[in-house]
Amino acid sequence: MYLTTFSTFFCMLKTDLYKYYKKTFVDDIINKTTWISCVLIISTYIWPKVGMSEGFGVFMALGTLVSCSFWDSWGVSAQFVSDLEGSREIDYYLTLPISSRLFFIKQIVFYSLRSMVPTVLMMPLCKLILGHRLDFGQVHVGQFAVIFVMTNIFCATLSLLMTSLVKNMSSIDNVSIRFLFPMWFFGGSQFSWMTFYAVSPCFAYFNLCNPLLYAMEAMHVAFLGQSGYLPFWFCILMLVLFSLVFGLIGTRRLVRHLDCVKN
Repeated sequence: MYLTTFSTFFCMLKTDLYKYYKKTFVDDIINKTTWISCVLIISTYIWPKVGMSEGFGVFMALGTLVSCSFWDSWGVSAQFVSDLEGSREIDYYLTLPISSRLFFIKQIVFYSLRSMVPTVLMMPLCKLILGHRLDFGQVHVGQFAVIFVMTNIFCATLSLLMTSLVKNMSSIDNVSIRFLFPMWFFGGSQFSWMTFYAVSPCFAYFNLCNPLLYAMEAMHVAFLGQSGYLPFWFCILMLVLFSLVFGLIGTRRLVRHLDCVKN
């Protein structure tokens, strides 16, 4: 029984990854390369000419490593909702010898893995554009590995939560604009929490409810050191908690929405 279940789990995961790398991977790399190149060229060579810090390009580069996975969560949510309204391939998957909850765990693993490789491939691009400004020799490898994996798991659970909140494709923009964009703009991609605190302590404390903030802060700590950022392991703890909550709520809502009869 368990052997059949896990065999099905890994076969489904393998199939999803194969379809991604065959049909979507190249376009994904091109899209991320275009976006990151524009962001880093402007933030590194243009904005300092109008008064921004010389180190702002590095700060933005580290934020894009998190943002790649974050915005992927929107894309896979849209694909999931599109399937629910269209061909409904998920109906076939749910007839296989695997519980509905384990199926959604498979989705989390798949979403995490599909975001990791393109994001890693963006690191040489960041180095190419930033040059000596980005020193990989200063990176705390252990911390980077932890926050990199944790960021992708969090974004995967976020995608499940978003999918469960979207009623149909016509309303998916409502979730992205009302939920994702505020989370990203206040999530520390362009400023640290300490900077926000210096401007408005009250709103800075309120912003601690934003889970993306912890991914951004921890990523900056791994590359730039602890000074000026929230404690690294506190950020990891908060990401674990948010991932558990989002994953449980998203899975429960989707199971109910799909009328899954299997446990």
